[in-house]
Amino acid sequence: MKVKAKYESSLVLEKMEITESTFRKKDGDLGELELNVEVEHSMRILTEDVFEVFLVTIVSDEEEKVFIRVKGRAIFVTQQQNVDILKKNMIAIMFPYIRSYISIVTTQPGMEPVVLPAMNIAAMINEENK
Repeated sequence: MKVKAKYESSLVLEKMEITESTFRKKDGDLGELELNVEVEHSMRILTEDVFEVFLVTIVSDEEEKVFIRVKGRAIFVTQQQNVDILKKNMIAIMFPYIRSYISIVTTQPGMEPVVLPAMNIAAMINEENK
């Protein structure tokens, strides 16, 4: 089945998968933990219009009472050549999948699910480019 839209994006997500995942939780009260989120990414040009993107998201507290690391891989197809715009858009498309995965994995007995906040991907990339 093919669905067409009037304002279809020229950036197409062909494949998205979780390639690595680690979840550790130590015994004890986790109620007052402050978790930090780190995001790492890399992009590779496979052909003129096919890109491979890796997105690693790490969520943990300073003592690593909770430690989550998720690595996702996506393949995108586009005619767009502006790498800065591509990077922002590809990561923005991938991040909700990683965010959802982390919420599902942390829905464990004895633990509140970890729900990551929405992130300003454009600001993150702009800061990296400074």
